[in-house]
Amino acid sequence: MQPLVGVYNILATPVMPDGQLDPGSLRRLVDATIRMGVTGITILGVVGEAQKQTDAQRSEVLRIAMEVNAGRVPIIVGTSRDSTPATIAASREALDAGAAGLMIAPPTFLQPGPGLTEHYRTIGESVDLPIVLQDYPVVNGVTMTPRAMADLANAVPSIVTIKLEDVPTPQRTAQTLAMIDRDVSVLGGLGGVYLLDELRRGSAGTMTGFAYPEILVEIVSAWRAGDREAAAQVYYRYLPLLVFEGQPKLGLAIRKEILRRRGLIDHASVIKPGPVLDDGTAADLTETMAAMDLARFAGSVLAS
Repeated sequence: MQPLVGVYNILATPVMPDGQLDPGSLRRLVDATIRMGVTGITILGVVGEAQKQTDAQRSEVLRIAMEVNAGRVPIIVGTSRDSTPATIAASREALDAGAAGLMIAPPTFLQPGPGLTEHYRTIGESVDLPIVLQDYPVVNGVTMTPRAMADLANAVPSIVTIKLEDVPTPQRTAQTLAMIDRDVSVLGGLGGVYLLDELRRGSAGTMTGFAYPEILVEIVSAWRAGDREAAAQVYYRYLPLLVFEGQPKLGLAIRKEILRRRGLIDHASVIKPGPVLDDGTAADLTETMAAMDLARFAGSVLAS
């Protein structure tokens, strides 16, 4: 159970305008994302709208992703549920399907303490897969201090990585790492908006759903190769797009529209209820993308 390092793209889940899964687009998106050079893929996360899918839909996403991947990259599966037995059941399904690891957030409103520690410990003892501890209080209402995350990581051997998304992420990354007494990595998120500063403070990479993963791969690869200047240059070049896509409440709709424009999915639909892209924001996106050096990515990841 090695700590995760690099760029893990969290897949959006392509759906039809009526909210039903779009298997063809999902297959295309999985294959294209792998071709972008990511370290791995995460499915059924918050940006994958797992919380809005039926059990059957989640199982189908899992099956298709594993089939298309065919062992090329590790796939991390989001299995967060509000009870320990339900989380274990979802995690065992992921294990049986061939998952490389689990991404698990605390149950809704279960604050740090003995109960939360026991939740993760029981899951870890029940399912033989590494766990990514997901820190995202805006969704589940659970605020974990750096001390609380470090205590969880120290107490639960299955936790190998922390996906840290409560701001300020660079500062909290450094504080958390300083209190962990074993080999655990921290990955950023939040669309990569703070990626450069997270790397500066000890992050091992990022796990996020930004619609141009190749950009994040360039940044993290340069950084890990010791070329901080090159990493900074790429980050600053594309920062306007990172910021635009990372708009709170509207970000998923923007991300899916970018993926549609890239030809990676057929529809930019979000599962209802969810954000809808208005004409003004769509026009702003067109202008922002036109200002970026994106032509070099066009079509290069689609299978012939």
